[in-house]
Amino acid sequence: MTEDRPLKGKVALVAGASSGIGASTAEALAAAGASVAIAARRKQELTTVERSLRTHGVPTVALTGDLAGEGVPEETVAAAERELGPVDILVNNAALARTGPIHETQPRHWDQAFRLNLDVPFLLTRAVLPGMRERGYGWIVNISSEGSVLQSDWTAPYSITKRALNALTAQVDLENRHLGVRALAILPGWVLTDLAQDPETLGVGAEDLLAPSDIAEVVLWALTRPPVVSIGPLIPVRPVSRSAQTLANWEQYLRTLRNYDTYGGHMADLYGSSE
Repeated sequence: MTEDRPLKGKVALVAGASSGIGASTAEALAAAGASVAIAARRKQELTTVERSLRTHGVPTVALTGDLAGEGVPEETVAAAERELGPVDILVNNAALARTGPIHETQPRHWDQAFRLNLDVPFLLTRAVLPGMRERGYGWIVNISSEGSVLQSDWTAPYSITKRALNALTAQVDLENRHLGVRALAILPGWVLTDLAQDPETLGVGAEDLLAPSDIAEVVLWALTRPPVVSIGPLIPVRPVSRSAQTLANWEQYLRTLRNYDTYGGHMADLYGSSE
């Protein structure tokens, strides 16, 4: 390990790496010297990310596939390890951002959200943990959401699955920390990505939002802490600007929807405050 390439010799697998936070995190890990396997459904976008990663002079491989498919998570880990070696760092970023009221949520949509947001991270984690435990080193990094700790209208099943992902993270960390394997959940607030709400429609400046690279830098910071340092397992990362806070803007967004009952709605922060 060197100061400018602190992850040299490590192998990372980033799931959901074709754009946004996943792509930025893969870039940060490659710049830090890690060999990086990236996985996602969108082949063209994934190829573009892989091309960028190669400019850092590290081995990379792009693995195209639907991680929600039966057996695909296990096959993805196996393919990454065949190409690059045992996975030392797993970043679970693949997710389905489906929202709506419980009474209108279709069972198949509920199942899809749980499959991609919770089952896939579990299966990928399960596949890499034995090797990490045996080697005495490893990181499981789950990209959760600030929405996982905010109770608000019309966020099911997204916020529910992310809340469960937080619990999975804490459990993995508890069971493996003594062996040198740690787990973290990063809880981003409003990040400017293709999947996020358009800030301009809510009267918020794009410059007030987090960038995907901001989240990637937090991930890299966490991975490069000295072994004696205990962090997490949950790390919220929020914009400083009040105008870009999640609760207020989600409520404002809901009020723009034709069939949302603003009189019956409420929003509560699970940490204790409400608005």
